[in-house]
Amino acid sequence: MKRIAAVTFDLWDTLIQEVPGGSDRVANARIDRISRYLNDKGMVHTRLEVASAYDKTGDFLELTWSKKRDMPVRDQILFLLAGIDCKLTGRLSREDIEHIERIYAEGILEHPPKLLPGAMEGIREVRSKGYKMGLISNTGRTPGSILRRVMDNMGILEFFDTTTFSNEILVRKPSEGAFIVTLESLRVVPKAAVHVGDDATSDIAGARNVGMHTVHIVANGDEPSALADAQVESLERVLESIERL
Repeated sequence: MKRIAAVTFDLWDTLIQEVPGGSDRVANARIDRISRYLNDKGMVHTRLEVASAYDKTGDFLELTWSKKRDMPVRDQILFLLAGIDCKLTGRLSREDIEHIERIYAEGILEHPPKLLPGAMEGIREVRSKGYKMGLISNTGRTPGSILRRVMDNMGILEFFDTTTFSNEILVRKPSEGAFIVTLESLRVVPKAAVHVGDDATSDIAGARNVGMHTVHIVANGDEPSALADAQVESLERVLESIERL
């Protein structure tokens, strides 16, 4: 009987990574389209006004995230619209707000991240050994519903038994809740699971705090976490590290 029954993975900079300039292109597309949509509705606001509200929304998100909390995309949109004009939400229909939310949430689909080298091979090997698999990801402005589409387009969603995104559970790694929700979904206890991730605080310290084993993905000369049970440079070698635990 295996000591480890389940493996959970981080998403960003563990399995996928933004392409250079991708974040700026997504932000500009969101700002342009929201501004154009409002203008088409007769609610004229300059691109500069929308961009300023977009930046203020980012500042508010950073403050929320610093408290290990998260918020749904709809709340982000309402904050953004209020930043453009405090009376704007009262002038928009439910359908208008839903449309703006789609513009905001789906922006990444036109400028998607890339799958990291070795990621497909690594998760495929882990799955082939019969481990249960979960994904635990903090989100930014792109919600879990869209990130699942990104993963599906890459061909990696099918490997996971459960996927946990912070905007859906309203807490962020390294909060214990993010890990516990996932372990409960997988029906495994922490000591029978290992978490794989690149961030020494969010992934390694967070997982260790709930009693999980950990593998730290260390790339580009980063310092390995002293809390990690093992460290590897890419997911191509993650299986052998897991099986030594």
